[in-house]
Amino acid sequence: MKGSLRSVEAAFTQLAARPPDPWGFSLTGVFTRYLDQGSKQVTWLHGALGSAITLTEVATEVGDTDMELGLLRMTGPKLQAAQFGTLLLATWVDFLHLADAALRNCPMCSAEKLFVDLHRVQGLMEPTLTDLASLDSERVEAATTAMPELMGKLTREFDTLHRETRETMKLGGQVIAAMQAVEMVTMISTMKMALPRVPPSAPAALGVGLAMSSGRVMVGSRLVVSAEWVEMMRRLVQAGVISVPAVGAAVLIQGGQVTMAQAHQDLPKGVREALGDSPEVRGMQVTGRAGAGMSGAPKHHVLPREHREWFEQRGFKGDMDIDQFCVRLEKAHHEALHGGGNWKLGRTWPGEWNRMIMEALLKAEKKAGRMLTRNEVLDIVADRMKDYRIPMNFTTGRRR
Repeated sequence: MKGSLRSVEAAFTQLAARPPDPWGFSLTGVFTRYLDQGSKQVTWLHGALGSAITLTEVATEVGDTDMELGLLRMTGPKLQAAQFGTLLLATWVDFLHLADAALRNCPMCSAEKLFVDLHRVQGLMEPTLTDLASLDSERVEAATTAMPELMGKLTREFDTLHRETRETMKLGGQVIAAMQAVEMVTMISTMKMALPRVPPSAPAALGVGLAMSSGRVMVGSRLVVSAEWVEMMRRLVQAGVISVPAVGAAVLIQGGQVTMAQAHQDLPKGVREALGDSPEVRGMQVTGRAGAGMSGAPKHHVLPREHREWFEQRGFKGDMDIDQFCVRLEKAHHEALHGGGNWKLGRTWPGEWNRMIMEALLKAEKKAGRMLTRNEVLDIVADRMKDYRIPMNFTTGRRR
């Protein structure tokens, strides 16, 4: 993923550095905003990948296996956002390359129309990129699920723009070299995997009749998926790190079926069966990561917010901020943790979560005779979460 992002970043730099042609045409002036659009997105993509790496490193250091898995699950939205955000930026690069080729090689092509076309495409991408950049698990999941449909729209936009440019060049009697410059953009495009290759009336073939070949490669009429990839996806899905909709979106896009894709489309049967018929897979297919009826459930801060400074002194900053350690609970369960609906009365109960967890941490620190490390805090919290039957499915909360 890092390699893909670096390639996209390099493409923006190269496009920005290209000098205008002898007639003064290039992606500068009013078109500069479209280059800036990509450069700004690269920043949060690097941040998402860096955050995922940090969480993974912390996960390998904690002693409790359930907490380790909980931390790894926290990387899921960041990895999904980075994966699909990078794909969208690579697609945006395709449009910019095509626009650059048209400006340089097609004097009869309207720069004003091209500007409007890019603005329209930018408008299609912007909401999804905003949701992905939020790194909020629910917004990222919704954006991921809708990606095949969005890529279908972008594919049709790219195909239309490419076709119109060709027709204009033919009308203007452009030389073969200029035509080839535009065709070259399509040949090297990220979009080539999704450009129409079958008639609209043809049945969707992706994932149909998948079978394991002698080389341990799962093959189908339109899709090739390695057995290793399927096994990796199966483990990540069952661990709750990524979701089935995310796998489905990736398969549909890479398989070139986006021109027929719709939002909330099921994962192709062959790949779904390969992932396994586990409860995790079935549950995610039906309800997504949050689970049925849980999307509006209260978020419980596992690490009490009123002691934020105490936790910050022990390393809970940045990617490990206490707001990252929230879990969704049913209202009754959440109130029970805090001793009932009245939190002030609840704090008088020794078993109230905030009171109990801080007493446990302070007692451990007194016994150790020093400040606890971040990982020691997490191990203690993990034990108490098991006692209180709190799932280690962390989501991001809001800072007060």
